[in-house]
Amino acid sequence: MALVNQAQLKCPALTARHYSVTRSDPRKGNYTDMTTPLYDSWNATLYAGNSAHHRAQDAAYLSSFTLAPTDHILDLGSGTGEFTNKLAVLVPQGLVLGVDASRSQIEYARRSKANNVEFSLGHLEALDALLEHRKFDAAISRATLHWVNEDDHPLLLRTVAAHLRPGGFMRAEFGGYGQMASVITILDDVATSLGGQTIRCFFPEAEQYRALLQQAGFDVMRGFVRLVNQTRSIPTFEALVGLLRSQPYVGYEPNLPEQNRQAFRELAEKRARTELKRADGSYDLDFVRLDLLAFSV
Repeated sequence: MALVNQAQLKCPALTARHYSVTRSDPRKGNYTDMTTPLYDSWNATLYAGNSAHHRAQDAAYLSSFTLAPTDHILDLGSGTGEFTNKLAVLVPQGLVLGVDASRSQIEYARRSKANNVEFSLGHLEALDALLEHRKFDAAISRATLHWVNEDDHPLLLRTVAAHLRPGGFMRAEFGGYGQMASVITILDDVATSLGGQTIRCFFPEAEQYRALLQQAGFDVMRGFVRLVNQTRSIPTFEALVGLLRSQPYVGYEPNLPEQNRQAFRELAEKRARTELKRADGSYDLDFVRLDLLAFSV
């Protein structure tokens, strides 16, 4: 099957609403975020119930860097908050700020947040206005940055660099070139046949993203930028359907005519049942992650 040139793709504009959210800063008390369009296409409960393949990577990821107990951490794309709370355990006298553009995810995360965690609703593309004067010792991101339009990455990276203290670092992993290629081939085909679009996520090559980090002022010589191949366990067809409905469908369904969305699911899952089944009966998926560590200067 032909592989799309995924490094050139961008995320679609998801269905948006406007929200005004009050958050808390110990130095300022409560204040209101700028009002901005926010994605509402995510179902937090569905996502939390189908993110075991991400959570299986948490321990290894957390062991790849060191935090001081008093550090302040920025979690870019905090989702339903499970990983954010694990970060909070590592900084018991510090603080973790999780930022996400999904109101559903933020509300879900707030229901079980650790005492030293804050969650703020907002676009990563408008991160500077959200953070204002705040500084952090580390910026961490899991499975998020491929959802940010390619053209917005230079500004996002400059903003992250500006809000890191000297010697701070950025540690991130997200979809890289070749991410879930067999899945995307099926979903692109079905979506376009029903009047939709191909998924427009940004899945870069390592050298492409290394250049963006350097242009934003990061030191990558002491860190790394690499593609990591993974096979993630998806043991049953039901588990595959849960993953599809909770995650990649978000990149397709908002751009489909509403009357065709159910047909999209039915046709995509019919093809996935046969085309993605492995010889051992599982539906394990091949992931490619852009994995990076870069330092503030």
